[in-house]
Amino acid sequence: MSKLYVGNLPNVVTEADLHLLFFESGIATSAVLLKKGGYAFVDCYEQSLADRAIDKLNGAVFLGSQIVVEPSVAAAQKRKSTTKIEMGGGEPMANEYIIR
Repeated sequence: MSKLYVGNLPNVVTEADLHLLFFESGIATSAVLLKKGGYAFVDCYEQSLADRAIDKLNGAVFLGSQIVVEPSVAAAQKRKSTTKIEMGGGEPMANEYIIR
């Protein structure tokens, strides 16, 4: 199963609206989780369906908003990919990062 992030959704969208959007685009979904803040996570049965959803729907206008459809990245992976850079000597300031 492949999970997608769908962003820039209008406030009026429902999970049923998203199921219908994907269905009408020929993409079968197993689950839709709508979150506050104008985004959702959509599970596709296969990676090929997720890839097709990205190709067809990323940048599409849906209920008046140009939506973003991209692979979902787990929060743990995002934290691991953060790079820290050491700047200057001594203790880092609040806006400085450390590379070890």
